Parts: sequence; structure tokens; C-alpha cells
Amino acid sequence: MEGVLSWEGEIGNARVRQLFNLQPVQASRLLADFRAMLGDQLTEDGRAKVLRLANPREFECSVPLDEYVLHTMASEGGNPGLVDARVDLTEVRPEIFATLRKAVLGKTGVEIAYASMTNPAYGKRVIFPHAIVHVGRRWHVRAWCMKRQDFRDFTMGRIHSAESTLERFLLNLDKDKGWETFVELELKAHRKLSPDQQQVVRNEFFSGEKNRFLSIRACLAQYVIFDLKASIDPVHEEPPEFQLEVANSEKLLPLLFK
Repeated sequence: MEGVLSWEGEIGNARVRQLFNLQPVQASRLLADFRAMLGDQLTEDGRAKVLRLANPREFECSVPLDEYVLHTMASEGGNPGLVDARVDLTEVRPEIFATLRKAVLGKTGVEIAYASMTNPAYGKRVIFPHAIVHVGRRWHVRAWCMKRQDFRDFTMGRIHSAESTLERFLLNLDKDKGWETFVELELKAHRKLSPDQQQVVRNEFFSGEKNRFLSIRACLAQYVIFDLKASIDPVHEEPPEFQLEVANSEKLLPLLFK
């Protein structure tokens, strides 16, 4: 309800009935509880029979836009008015995801057949996963690799098969420095944009500020930068392909793929 109120600007009995498939009396009770919770942050439009935010700009919504869209599109019927046109080409098979998830929870091993750009032929290896991560357009699993004797990231779409070994291995996550260490990513408008174009970028991504700082896990820095399409070499990676640049790329170079 908070997400609907924030992203639609108002919420009323009819909208609550549509969202939760409730009867009018049930929806009224839910709205009353919601209003009591937010108190003077809300105003009531008796004519339109809806609740609105008293100061929309000052209200801190805890529901991201993606989450609001996900939970409301299903209730919109045949004419949603919202279209998610993103294309995800990564194919993650349910049985592989399920096996890895079970291993994370049970702290057990998984034998995977894995291919990478460095080793394109599928090879078997045993890993002990401790986290499944969705970053950018891909799903990854962070795991201890018995072959490399180190913590590594594995792109889930490149796993051909996954079989549980039921073998247990005590992971010391303190030794996974790439996971436990957070780094600061500083973003700014690309230096080769015109001043007016830079301001457009700042308004779109930084709420008008000159830059944006993100705290991210060190092992995920490369994936985040790639997904944001931010230049780490602004001399050669130029607009219009790149509109953002990493202002502190020199500090992050040890974390980036060669």
C-alpha cells in the first residue's frame, strides 16, 4: 500500500479492493489501519475518496519502483498501462537454481559443469556456495572453489549441470575478502558531455548532484560498473555510448577484470 500511495500518488477503497481482492468493508478497515500508521503524513480527499501524501517530496518510500511494478501488474487485468520491455537473455534452469540454493542453506557442496570465456569447454569442479546474487542482468553464485582453492564468482547461466555432493565444508567467510570488503564507487557525468548534457545526466541519475557514491561489495564492482555502462577509461570510452564515468577508477583497477 505504501508503494501504491507513493508511485500512484493516492490510494482509496477501490484500489485496495483491486489489489487484494477484498470486500469494501475489509478494504475500509485496511485503509483505516494504514492511515493510523502514517498519521499526519496523509491527507484525505473526501470528494475523491482517496488518501494522498501531505508532502510527497519529503516522504521516504521504502518500496522501489521495480517492486511496486511487480506486485501491481498482476492486479491490473488485461490493460495494465505498465509495460516491462526489458529483455533478459540469461537462461537459468530451475533445477540448477534449486540445487545451489539448497547447498547455500545446508552448507554443502555442489559438483558443477562450468564454462567461461577463459575455459569455454565445460569442466567439472566442486564448489561450496554461500550466496546467490542477482547483479545487473545476471545471476551469480559466490562460492569456495576446490579447484582454485579460493572464493570465486560463477555466472549461473554458464552452469550446465549441478549435482549435490552432500559433502560439508566449513566456510570461513572472513577469508572471502572480495565479499566481506565494501568499496566506494564514485560516479559522475561523462567528462566529454557538454555542460548542459552533464546536467541532464545529473538530474536523471544523481537528483541534480554532481556525483553519486555507491557502497558495493568488492567482488561485485566489475558487474555493477558494467551494468551501469559507466566508463572506466573516459578517454577511449566516449559518449553517446557512455554517459557515466567512474570518477575513482584508478582505486578500483585491482578489482576489475583484465
